[in-house]
This record gives sequence, C-alpha cells and structure tokens, in this order.
Amino acid sequence: MASIRRNNAFSCLLLAVCAVSLGAQSRYKAPRTPDGHPDLQGYWTNLTYTPFERPKELASKPFYTEKEAIDAFNKAVEGSENQVVHYVNTDFGATPVQTGAQPNLHTSLVIDPPDGRIPPMTPEAQKREAARIAAQRAGGPLARTWRDDRGTVWCVFHDRAVPAVTAPYGSNYQIVQSKDYIVMIYEWNSERRVISLNGQPHGAVPLYAGDSRGHWEGDTLVVDTVHFNPKRTFMGSPGTPPAVSVTPTFHLTERFTRTADDTITHTYTVEDPATWTRPWTVEMPLHRMKGPMLEYACNENNVDAFTTLRNARLQEAGKLAPPDRVRNVEDPKATVIQREENEAGGAGKAGGAGKAK
Repeated sequence: MASIRRNNAFSCLLLAVCAVSLGAQSRYKAPRTPDGHPDLQGYWTNLTYTPFERPKELASKPFYTEKEAIDAFNKAVEGSENQVVHYVNTDFGATPVQTGAQPNLHTSLVIDPPDGRIPPMTPEAQKREAARIAAQRAGGPLARTWRDDRGTVWCVFHDRAVPAVTAPYGSNYQIVQSKDYIVMIYEWNSERRVISLNGQPHGAVPLYAGDSRGHWEGDTLVVDTVHFNPKRTFMGSPGTPPAVSVTPTFHLTERFTRTADDTITHTYTVEDPATWTRPWTVEMPLHRMKGPMLEYACNENNVDAFTTLRNARLQEAGKLAPPDRVRNVEDPKATVIQREENEAGGAGKAGGAGKAK
C-alpha cells in the first residue's frame, strides 16, 4: 500500500508539473523586485533523479511521455534508497517529494548535443587527463601535505556547485538578490557565489568557482563565468563522467528564468576548446523548497587536517588500519560500520562451522 500511495503521489506531482505547458510558461509573470527584474530569491533545490547523460538505449529519445517519466523517476528513487553515505541515515530519511525532487520529461540533463551525451575530448585533452590520473596514482591515495587537496579533502572548495552537477545530497540553494548583486549560497560546503550585475569587467584572479558577471536579457538572468582556478576539476561525482581538469579557456554561460512560482529553469553551456570538441549544454531545473538549509560542518573535527595527515603517515607505516567504511542501512537511527559487520560475520562463521554446506 505504501508503494501504491507513493506512486500516486509521484503521479500527481508530475501531472502538476506537466500541466504547466510551454504556452503557460511563456505567459507566466514572475514577481518583481523593487528595481523591476524577476525575483529569484528564496530557497531552491536542483536535486534530481534524471541521469546526467542520456542512456545509450535512449539515444534517439530526448523526452519521456508522462507515464514513462513517472516510471523512470520511481525506479531511480528506489535504486537510491540504500546508497552508501558517510553520515547518519536520518539526514537522508526525507522522501524525494519532501526534498523538492520532481520527475523530469527530459531523458538526460545534457540537452545538447542532441544525443544527450557530452562530446568527445580532444586528443590533447585525453593525453593531459591520462597524465594527471597517472600522477595521482603515483602519489598514492593519502594526502602528503596540507596543500595536497586530494579532491576537496580539506573542504576548501567542493566542485559540484559551479558548474552544477548531480550530487547525492546538499543540492540546495538560497538566492539573495539586489539591484547590483545576486548571491547564491549553496548548501554543499556552504559555498557563496557573488555575481555582479553592475557592468564591471571580469577580474584577473583565478577563483575556484570562477569569476562571474551577470546581466538581464528580458526576464532571464545570464551569468558569464571565466577564470576558474586550474587546481580544481569538473565532474567526477557519482552519476557524472570522470573528472577533468579545468583549463584557462574554460567558459561557463548560465541562464536562470523564473517559469513558475515553484520553478527556475537553469541551463548552462560549457565551452572549452582545450578539452572538448564542441560546446555542450545542461538543463537542471531549480524547484522551490522549504528553508532554511542545513549547516555543512565539513571541517569541525570530522575532517581535521592535522589528524588526517598524522593518520595517513601512521597508515603508511602499518601502525594504523584504514578507517572503517560507514554504510547506509535500513535502520534510520544508526549507522553500521564495517568492523561490526565483520565481527558479526566472524561469530556466525564460528558458530556454524559444523553445519553441512
């Protein structure tokens, strides 16, 4: 019965989404700020169960029917309910409807090229990435110094916010807007992105989230971002292609359009001739959610730099075992570490040693 009720809820939710046709969206009048532009403020989420790239078996199918979208959404939700996480399961216990996720008629988040797949990398980029991966492997899995970030191990910057990609959690945003600036606060690592709207030129200092400048084209906010820090990578999180380096020619163009009281259509185009053979575009809608956002306390003792480095050296010396892996289980009140499972398994094997196989 619970499954039937959930499917009915998702069906009603999708029908409500689909009821806003393209014609209705074009007639939607967004609320305005005192300076006359669409008001994008509030709490939003881009949590989605739509694959980043289109599955190859759907290469010629850019859109689902309503029923297909519901079925794909339900299947993806069911497949994610027991995902591996590293925090207590109660943080992840909310249903997709509660967290703002909605079915999507698109069969992938990548909408251009037409096949829904990221274009091939250039031969030079393939060699560059192979060399980067080889260097990482040669350095070993453990951080050497506090400068050795190892993919955001120190929580200085988490690269799932700009450009936006799918994430298992923390997909929430708060937008604060004035005449001259828009600030986007991301739950993921509590990143804060300041977008100037007053016409000032781009700065010259490379930043992890890039240097962003925005302007209005009618009711659409267009954000142009360049000068990304070359020390970071893009993608590589679960559900996305392998990580790639961000080069000095990486250029991001985003468009934010309020299309309903509870929806901002967010598209972005990635262009980097040093990496891909052509530009490509993603659409990741933002849906309204109830705030406030949770604090992302990444560096309060659970990822302490000094402890991490000391333990890494002890692991290398064989004096400390690797940390136990924490896994999501059905019990919402606790996490179970691998060591406990091993001990239980060992006891079971000892008790059953005399049993017939």
